[in-house]
Amino acid sequence: MRRIKNSDHHAFKLLYDRLWESLYVRAFSILGDKNIAKDIVQEVWISFWERRAEISNDNIEGYLLRAVRFKVYNEFRNSKYKNKLIGEFLQSYKPNLKTNNVEQTIQLKDTEKAILEAVNSLPNKCKRVFELSRFEGMKNEEIAQKLNISKRTVETHISNALKVLKNNVALSLAVFLELF
Repeated sequence: MRRIKNSDHHAFKLLYDRLWESLYVRAFSILGDKNIAKDIVQEVWISFWERRAEISNDNIEGYLLRAVRFKVYNEFRNSKYKNKLIGEFLQSYKPNLKTNNVEQTIQLKDTEKAILEAVNSLPNKCKRVFELSRFEGMKNEEIAQKLNISKRTVETHISNALKVLKNNVALSLAVFLELF
């Protein structure tokens, strides 16, 4: 790091060659998109070089991995890409998923808590429609009959609920998806 702080391009290239792949794998494992992952890793390296004189962290690999995670979460939070990932998760979300370790279990509980809080913040009718759809597994036609509303109204309520959930649980869900 001392050499990099002194603008040693060779030292930077050695570090880049050693760590680029692990940073890319980290970004790709969360996003699942090669191009966005590559862009994020490139942005992290550029920022690292530009800020090299200011960085006082001795664990450079840890520093860079955190920088990638931060950039990925920002990308996730600030882009339409999050809608795809969260939407896919919420479309098929079922409570009581199985986990493989303690970290996954804790993050799953945090994510489920965030989802339930977001669901509880919905207007009553929208909340009821979403619960029947996602928690009780009813089809849109069945919900429409049960609540005496049109199928289109059911679809609108579910769409509105998913928008609220996407905005309210993005970060928790990103961490959760990274662990699986």
